[in-house]
Order: sequence, then C-alpha cells, then structure tokens
Amino acid sequence: MPLNTGIKCIDEFLNNMQSLLKNILGIGIFSVITFISFTNRSELTKAVPVEESAYPIHKYDSIFYFNPHYLTSSFDFPVGKPDAENYYLASRFGNRNHLGEDWNGKGGGNTDLGDPVYVSGNGVVTLTEDICCGWGNVVRVVHKLEGHSEFDYLETVYAHLDKIYVHEGQLLLKGDQVGTIGTAHGAYTAHLHFEMRDFIDMSMGPGYSSDWEGYLDPSAFIRNNRQF
Repeated sequence: MPLNTGIKCIDEFLNNMQSLLKNILGIGIFSVITFISFTNRSELTKAVPVEESAYPIHKYDSIFYFNPHYLTSSFDFPVGKPDAENYYLASRFGNRNHLGEDWNGKGGGNTDLGDPVYVSGNGVVTLTEDICCGWGNVVRVVHKLEGHSEFDYLETVYAHLDKIYVHEGQLLLKGDQVGTIGTAHGAYTAHLHFEMRDFIDMSMGPGYSSDWEGYLDPSAFIRNNRQF
C-alpha cells in the first residue's frame, strides 16, 4: 500500500473513532484523553469543554465518570460557610412565589458587598455569564449526587454576583469560592440570590413564578442533606 494511501486510511479511522466517541460520550476523543490525564484542577478548568447549548445528561455522566473525586455526598450553605454564619434569609423560597432565596449579611444594606460566595457541593461549572434583566453576574453549577436516595443530579445557581472567580468547565469541591456578593450592577441592595434545581439546564427563568416545577427549597434541602 502506498504511504500516502496508508496515512489517509489512518486519518479516516481516527476521524471515525472520534465521531463514534463523540456520539457515545458527548465529548471528543481529545477531551477523553484530557479527563484521564489531568489531575490539577486549574488545568481541568481549561480542559473541560462547555458548549453554548446545555450539556445533555450523558455528557455530565462522562465528566463525573472520569472525575469521580467531584461527585458530591453533602451540601453546605453558599455564604458564611459551612452554616451561613452571620447571614440571614431576607427572602425565602416560595415567598411571593420566589424560586430561590436571598441571603444578606447581618449588617444589612450593602455591608455584605464583596463577601465571598461558595459552591454548595462538588460539581462542574456550566455557565458564567453577565445576564440581563436583573440577573447580573451568574454562576451555574451541576452536581452529581453519590448515593442519594432521590436525585442523581441537581443544579445550583448563584446570581447578582459582583465578581466571578470560576470558569465554565471548571470542576469544584464544596466550599470553593465561585465569586462575591453583588448588586446586579446596582439593581438591588447587595445580596446573593441562590437557587437549587432538580431539573438541570433549564433557562434562567424569571426568578419568581407560581410554577415551582424543577425548583427545590435550597435551605430545606441543605439542612436535610448535610451528609448522605
């Protein structure tokens, strides 16, 4: 077989294999190699691909299969870690059809502006974006729950942030800082809007709605799942 023909056959074989793996795993072959090879989280930040469209579940399965250290078996509060010390709930889940909860520092006003916000459990960052219409800087994280009796996946949403310290695709451990409390560019007094969803990768939504499908009471869930 001529050399050029042999090289062409090899290229076609590799392309077919990459396509097959992409269809099965939802990620390219080079991403698979990356997942296996990298152990440093700062490198993983650059390595895990995030598409504009939401991850299908099988993509999350692949991410956590190759990175089992980032499965979560417990949740903490996102401020004053781990127990929300020196913070209070200014607006609870369900209050006036609130789809999340608002956390404020006990000093009131903007005294908590710039305070750290922490990821509630191990997971992967799926979105870091400045979103219009009152959301401001937002971080979304998907969590794969290890051994939970009810849920395989949950998503947490951290909104109105002043600063974002993570990147899409970054793998996080519970308690890692994702950003700081903000005002959604001056739209509100400083606070953290925090959501927990059991229907992952929904649109951002309105923040308030009489339809609670896909949303959980974050504090109630965390209190009942400090360890599972």
